[in-house]
Amino acid sequence: MITTVVCFSGSGLSAGEISVYQDDDGVINLTDRPVPSGTRVQHVIRYNEKSAAELERQKVSDDQKQRDAELERDVQNAQALHEAAAQAREEADKENALAREKTEAANKYLERYRQKKRSLRRRHRHEAKRIARDAEEAQARANAAIERANQAEEAARKGMTVQSGK
Repeated sequence: MITTVVCFSGSGLSAGEISVYQDDDGVINLTDRPVPSGTRVQHVIRYNEKSAAELERQKVSDDQKQRDAELERDVQNAQALHEAAAQAREEADKENALAREKTEAANKYLERYRQKKRSLRRRHRHEAKRIARDAEEAQARANAAIERANQAEEAARKGMTVQSGK
């Protein structure tokens, strides 16, 4: 039965209907021609086959829709990359500000430390080292955040280049 439908579908008919009926011997028939008189039609399949020009227009339309969808995805990806870059830059700025504060506080503490008597400096030596170490660690975190922001911005630029190259 499927083979018959395929034959009718590929027959080049532009429009019409296929009738399904059962003959006196119990065989199910499909035909695009008039059914013998007195035969009860079980089902009618209507079709409207497109011309070659219509099929070509449909293909062009489908291709354009696919390109539009790809472009939209690229735009969304580029926007997401830019948002990630902006967020990374914001985090880098926060880390950098924190590092500056810690460095400034460490410098002030060290200046006070240097002005103390030698006996008092010994007591505060560990605190001075800890504060200096905290400032260095904060600066290292800030530098790492800046590098992540730079990488995110570069990824966003590359994403835009890929998008505009299409």
